[in-house]
Amino acid sequence: MKLLSYVIPAVFLGYLYFNRSPTRNIPIGDNLVSPADGVITGIRNNQIEIFIQITDVHIQRAPFQGQITDIIQDNPMYNVIEMDTKLGHITIERWAGELARTVITDVKPYQYVEKGQILGRILLGSHTS
Repeated sequence: MKLLSYVIPAVFLGYLYFNRSPTRNIPIGDNLVSPADGVITGIRNNQIEIFIQITDVHIQRAPFQGQITDIIQDNPMYNVIEMDTKLGHITIERWAGELARTVITDVKPYQYVEKGQILGRILLGSHTS
């Protein structure tokens, strides 16, 4: 019983830490912002791949203001958010890790989003490009 008095608060604090959403200072102007925290693991053909570690913030944000044109969700572990912006078409692919296996989307097709607005989150280990 005494062990539970340590485990339950530790799990709760871990949950709060993992699901944090810190305030971001989004720069003004016609520049892109990163859609996710993490480590850049590749850049090729105008695509940036970002690996989100378990200690990173797992929220994805709009890299530029524009309109969501489509959301493709083939399964709970993967989805694609398509956006039209004045800089051109932007595609955001999101993969969930094997542990939690869930991608959550907070936007809808045809919705206008501001640069830095939350698009959704990926539970536990994940990847964004």
